[in-house]
Amino acid sequence: MLKMSAGGEILSSIFFPVEDSSYSDIDRIVPLNGSEFLAIGGFRQKGSPNAQLWVMKMDTSLNIIWDKKYYTNRPFTTNISVVENSNGNLLIGSALTTGSPNHYHSLMFLEITKNGDSLQSRFYTNGSSYSTDLQSIIWMNGQYKAFVGGYQSYTGPNCFSQILQLDTSLNILEIRPTPYIIQRNMTAEKVNESNYYIAGLALIHTQFDVGIARLSDMEDSLAFNHAGKPGEIDDYSGWMKCLSTANCNSIYTGGTANDYMTFYSCPATNKVLMLSNYDSLLNCRWTHFYGSDTACYTLSTLEATSDGGCIMGGMFVTPSRPENMLDVVILKVDSLGLFTDLPENAVVRVHEAIVYPNPGQEYLIVQSGPQISGAGFRLYNANGSAVLECTLNTTYEQMVTSTLPPGVYPWQIIHKGKIIEQGKWIKY
Repeated sequence: MLKMSAGGEILSSIFFPVEDSSYSDIDRIVPLNGSEFLAIGGFRQKGSPNAQLWVMKMDTSLNIIWDKKYYTNRPFTTNISVVENSNGNLLIGSALTTGSPNHYHSLMFLEITKNGDSLQSRFYTNGSSYSTDLQSIIWMNGQYKAFVGGYQSYTGPNCFSQILQLDTSLNILEIRPTPYIIQRNMTAEKVNESNYYIAGLALIHTQFDVGIARLSDMEDSLAFNHAGKPGEIDDYSGWMKCLSTANCNSIYTGGTANDYMTFYSCPATNKVLMLSNYDSLLNCRWTHFYGSDTACYTLSTLEATSDGGCIMGGMFVTPSRPENMLDVVILKVDSLGLFTDLPENAVVRVHEAIVYPNPGQEYLIVQSGPQISGAGFRLYNANGSAVLECTLNTTYEQMVTSTLPPGVYPWQIIHKGKIIEQGKWIKY
């Protein structure tokens, strides 16, 4: 665990002694006050058949104040989520799995005090043995909403995710479908007792994109939007957390553009981080893309900050490195999506638009944010003559390139008389 300054400097770190563990992780950080927090994850001691939910109370100097573990009935925990109820207690939810070879899944809910005292727990195996998971929990009107997958038998085969309505005794009162085909990597945040936001991987027409909805406590639709018109390549939401609110009028969603679902690898078209900012009515102010020509980036989580900006955390893989190593990347941007601090040797750049597939053949796509609507795109040949031009009237423009000969084509995006993006597109 690392403690970092607002400028990204590592101030201190701690390595946990888990030599006696055959499995351990930390999934969630829950602030308690200005100087203390809870770190929550999973732990399985060597020789033990089942994992435990692992909760540590720590101070901001990374000292462990106390460390407690709670037994589960499966070898592994995954997709841990936490919410505070009106009594000031915490409900921890987790999907549980047997692991290889069967990968049977179930759910566990555990209510504890902030001092780590266990109050009650429940296990549920009534979802699909193969697809049950838990992605987010909120507390509304004296009940819990748990956003899950694997309960299609209760809502119909065309509903890919569900909402478990739980009472204070953790009984399932009702199982509801999640609107807008939001189906994976879901994150929910309560606005007030009558409505909430939910974001996740949404099926828009025939492609996946990062969708966000504002729903009532009965799941009536109040607003919906998504990061951009889906193109030839799917965009995927952040796999641990994809939604965070800076304030009631500044909402962030995040994901990975050009993903191909190649989680730990780097396809020909580089994957980039994608961050969008919305107002309270879900009008998109801007979408930016963050990446480089030398690596592929995948978003894991994001967190809105008190200054109106956002922190993104993820991983990147660099194909040119002999070990093809997977590393961690953390980015901090302001309310306009621009870096607040960037080292001189940083390779990650902010992009207003991305051009793909690259290399390509029959067509190319320009995916951009609404903040540059009306900008001009130009593709040039080796002699510097424009061979393709269009106005970016939407956040997704597809152009036919089948008549162009193979080669390297420089391109530019010009907005308000200035070149704001440029690069090279290769036709094979």
